Amino acid sequence: MKKDTPRVIKILLRYTVLTGAALLLVELFRKVIPANQTTIALSFLTLVVVTASRWRLAYSVYLSILSALVYEFFFLPPAGRVAIADPENWVALGAFVCCAVLVSHLAEREHRHAATSEKRREEVERLYEFSQQLLLQEDLRGLARTTPSVAVAVFGFRAVALYVRDEDAGYYSDPRNELVALANMRVAASQTETGIAARDGMQVIPLRLGMQSLGVLAVTDGGYSQQIYEAIGSLVAIALARGAAVEQSSRLEASRENERLRIALLDSVTHDLRTPLTAIRAAATTLVSQPDLTQAERAELAAVVDEESARLDRLIGQAVEMAQLDAAAVKIHAGPQDVRELIETTLEEMRPVLRDRTVEVKVGEGLTRAPMDRELVHRVLRHLMENAAKYSPRGSGIGVSAVKDEGRLSVTVEDRGVGIEPGEQPFVFDKYFRGRKQRNRSAGTGMGLAIVKAILEAHGGGIELVSETGKGTRFTFWLPLAGAPGSGAATTRQM
Repeated sequence: MKKDTPRVIKILLRYTVLTGAALLLVELFRKVIPANQTTIALSFLTLVVVTASRWRLAYSVYLSILSALVYEFFFLPPAGRVAIADPENWVALGAFVCCAVLVSHLAEREHRHAATSEKRREEVERLYEFSQQLLLQEDLRGLARTTPSVAVAVFGFRAVALYVRDEDAGYYSDPRNELVALANMRVAASQTETGIAARDGMQVIPLRLGMQSLGVLAVTDGGYSQQIYEAIGSLVAIALARGAAVEQSSRLEASRENERLRIALLDSVTHDLRTPLTAIRAAATTLVSQPDLTQAERAELAAVVDEESARLDRLIGQAVEMAQLDAAAVKIHAGPQDVRELIETTLEEMRPVLRDRTVEVKVGEGLTRAPMDRELVHRVLRHLMENAAKYSPRGSGIGVSAVKDEGRLSVTVEDRGVGIEPGEQPFVFDKYFRGRKQRNRSAGTGMGLAIVKAILEAHGGGIELVSETGKGTRFTFWLPLAGAPGSGAATTRQM
């Protein structure tokens, strides 16, 4: 009742204003501006038209009747009485009232048309905004998950439920308000009826493209027309079909990419294996065919055979390791490991590679042991340090740090090398990928970082990089941590 009080006061105030305006005209023509009956009647009619153009029909009808009464009482003979002596005045009075009511009715109809047009404009704007929000989602699952909440935000529905037939799943704007049970939506989606059904204060909208049923959308009744509900259903159906098409296209693209990678693998393996084999064969042929070689020459050829054999063994090991990781055949044997000792061991093993570089090691306070597969994480560290040495100038520094960061072990290997171009950074962890500059600077298979990533993901961790061309690259990998208390300090070591 309290909410209606201001509205009642507003209505009474308007009727009071209209009554005052009519009486003001009476006083004006009786005491200030003498005028004939036609002028007075047109003045009252003008007041009625202005009222009709601004307010509802009820106000203008009231003013029409009031104007007719005061006009007859004050300006038609006999004045001061509600009585008309001349029959012609009856005709004039009737014409005045009819004209005033007709104008009021026409103005009210225009008001309704204007209100309807404004409502349609708002509905079209909401449909446009809704379609734009749907276009932001590319994958089908993300689209289905966000559509109910987007519909609530745009159209003001109290609750929205969406059933996607391809996924046989229901999505709700409010998890506490299912609106329609999943089983009921599944039944509605299987029915052949194409029209919108109104049930228990909600609208059940079938989502169809042609003869194909994509699902069902249920919304609380928002007072919209059936055409709007149909348009909402059409937009959601088109968006779902688009999302499914994008996913299918992505799967096809992934299939083509797998085929491309398979071919690249064969080419890479063929090339990388043939290179050391060619060197071994040439050295062996020379040793066999030229018995008069000096001891130094024989030793040099034997060194080539040994070097290239080791390289061949390393290439085969990487290929096998990558295949095992792809097939999830590698088992993680995690145990508490001393992080500092593991870093020191790796650096000691890599002394020949890092002999001309200063390596700074920092192990954060409170971190000495962490759960991991020692051998696999050792490979990760070794490969990242090899990369840092390979792609940075001689004499430049390399940084290795380990810290406890939000319940996980974070290890960073940083160099001051040439860096990685921004356009290539998203692909460095892909199998067989090698940067444009790296292809000509050093040999490699392009599998190292892919192996690193697979090892870390098998541990439940991950890796990321930050690189700036000409300034260096920083690789940071992390592992789930359940370490023991301890301490550490920064050290600097000349390799």
